[in-house]
Amino acid sequence: MSFTVPSAVKALPASLPAAFLPGIPAQPTAGRQAAEPVPGSRLVPAVASGVRVFVECPSWCTIDHTEDPNEPIEDIWHSSDHVDLKLPHLGDSDDLFTFARLGLDPTASNLQHRQTFVLVEDGGEGYYANPDQADEFADNLEAFAAQIREMARVARGGVQ
Repeated sequence: MSFTVPSAVKALPASLPAAFLPGIPAQPTAGRQAAEPVPGSRLVPAVASGVRVFVECPSWCTIDHTEDPNEPIEDIWHSSDHVDLKLPHLGDSDDLFTFARLGLDPTASNLQHRQTFVLVEDGGEGYYANPDQADEFADNLEAFAAQIREMARVARGGVQ
């Protein structure tokens, strides 16, 4: 059995110009390689606008990117688990005072959020910090803790 290919088909170029495929980004070729994955990341399944896709996800991210099937792809962001600071107090159980987590929002309008940040929240307000600011905050917490320990030492001594 043989087929005859119409002459119009024979005239098509080996590859279509990108103008014919406006919604499809240019694909890697032998001359142009795809971007290298970010160290410490992995491809994970996600559902964006009802379509299953794979997104590059930092190793510390604990979000299930398939949880909200109606989420647009530009709203996919990354978060680690929270670390909590609880405050024990008189006559009650410990209360959550503040918590912190890693975050990354690859399509954020704020370009600083497109880099991994530390987010410290108090249940209402969120404070974004770059790694250097997070180190400075941790130093401040250590100094604060030393002052609280001194106050506790004085309080144990009774009223003076």
